[in-house]
Amino acid sequence: MNRDTNNKARRRKMSGLGNKMNQGTADGADSGQGTKADSGLTPALQAHIGRHVRAVFDEVAREPIPEHLLRLLKDLERSGDK
Repeated sequence: MNRDTNNKARRRKMSGLGNKMNQGTADGADSGQGTKADSGLTPALQAHIGRHVRAVFDEVAREPIPEHLLRLLKDLERSGDK
């Protein structure tokens, strides 16, 4: 699976998040998931968003470093030793 396909799949997973953020009552009361924080999001929703953001960044952090960037890092390291 290539990187573009992974990105599209990731966006599809995250697309339902906006709908969840807008759920609630018309008077602004929360939906039983705790009290709203200053940002207007309940702590439960903030935690949910945080878990998804961490999952995306963890996936990116596990990807291998491209060869051209490794070469650049080695070149920078060598030039700093002089």
